[in-house]
Amino acid sequence: MATTQEILDAARALGKLIATHDAARKFEKCLTKLGADRDAQRLLNDLNRHTGLVAEKEQKGQPIEVDDKRKLEKLQGEVVRNSVLREFQILQMDYLDLMRKVDEVISVRTETGPAVPTAETPVGKPDAG
Repeated sequence: MATTQEILDAARALGKLIATHDAARKFEKCLTKLGADRDAQRLLNDLNRHTGLVAEKEQKGQPIEVDDKRKLEKLQGEVVRNSVLREFQILQMDYLDLMRKVDEVISVRTETGPAVPTAETPVGKPDAG
């Protein structure tokens, strides 16, 4: 039976291995580039802020004004035209795809491991399999 420390050590080793993957290295490099680009940061912050305002209005059932929609489209267009943000979005998707694949492998039930609880198998109830 594995100890907590063995599992944590394996997780650290996995983290180090992931950091050497091409998707992780490129994403990290792009994050550094993004951190140095004030215009890209401002644009991303503006987009996030305005997206949040529109979502908040939507959630409260308030009307989304034409100006709000136009501003959102304008900001989205500026993001697409910004080379650093475009690269960031692409590399972020590559990195998230890698993380999704890792998560899928970790989540798969092994013959010797416990089942991951689902709606059909509530926590605390024995698995039928």
